[in-house]
Amino acid sequence: MLISIEALKGSCVRIPCSFTLGSIKAVDYNPCLKTHSCNAIWMRGGIDKTNTVGSSPSGNLNQKDCTTILDNMPTGDELYFRIECGNCLVTCLSILDTPPTPTLTPATVEVREGTSVSLICSAAAPCPSLHPTLTWTPSLGQSEEGLQENQDKTQVKTSSLTFTASYLHHEQNISCTALYKQQDGKNVKSPETSLTVTVLYPPKNTSVSVSPSDSVLEGSSVTLTCRSNANPAGTYAWYRVNGDQVTSIGHGNKHQTQVYTDHRQFYCGATNDHGTKNSSVIELDVLCTYNSGTILCDSDLQQQCQPSSEKLHLVQSQWRPCDTNC
Repeated sequence: MLISIEALKGSCVRIPCSFTLGSIKAVDYNPCLKTHSCNAIWMRGGIDKTNTVGSSPSGNLNQKDCTTILDNMPTGDELYFRIECGNCLVTCLSILDTPPTPTLTPATVEVREGTSVSLICSAAAPCPSLHPTLTWTPSLGQSEEGLQENQDKTQVKTSSLTFTASYLHHEQNISCTALYKQQDGKNVKSPETSLTVTVLYPPKNTSVSVSPSDSVLEGSSVTLTCRSNANPAGTYAWYRVNGDQVTSIGHGNKHQTQVYTDHRQFYCGATNDHGTKNSSVIELDVLCTYNSGTILCDSDLQQQCQPSSEKLHLVQSQWRPCDTNC
């Protein structure tokens, strides 16, 4: 039987191991073990017993437990483990200069805003006395560490990160790394493993911009642009406000319209599958024409007909009576 185990250079490794006696009859089994007729042998680079590694199992061979801990793993050849009790168990060890990359579960995340998200980072823990330290970047919430044992008796260090999804997390990269300590006191950092979070959320920060942005002449056209932050992207609708009356005037993120003194207040709404968000109402500055000049038209006719004090001496002869519309 072949078992593949990864170990970090300079650290220890625990090799879970058990065995049976193959063709030896059950009646002969206990006497065989009690007389220590089973031998555990570690070999480097192959099954040649002339190249053995000095280590004894930490498990109890009398209980069919050949679990072994090897210290200060070197680089180089693969190591083979042989139990001689009438049958053979071979373990293939890969000695790594760099720690193995942790795994993330789940591998992808797509959730609605406000949903609780749980991520689990797992890293091999081959050395029982030097478990790796797992680190999340960024640290979005509380994390809880644990140690699990696989079916093959190897161990895994885990860290569970839990947070509530926000639109601010959308397209954010979340990574996990494992820091291993070698038996000489040095630290070795694993490659990071990461995923990108997808958060579904309703439109936010809906706003309107105007082109041209300066005051416009009554009857001229302007282009209104609606923007919002949403995932998926929203659809847009336009509305004109006149007092208490609201009129739908178009769709799309851009809208072109003519402006007048009573048609100069607008807003837009952004909608996707998760909600709707309206912009605030904008009011455009509309200029009225006078012979050879213009004046800012206000909703108060009395104010429309009175120029500012700075302009009074320049255009005094051009003002119309106060009972005349702009």
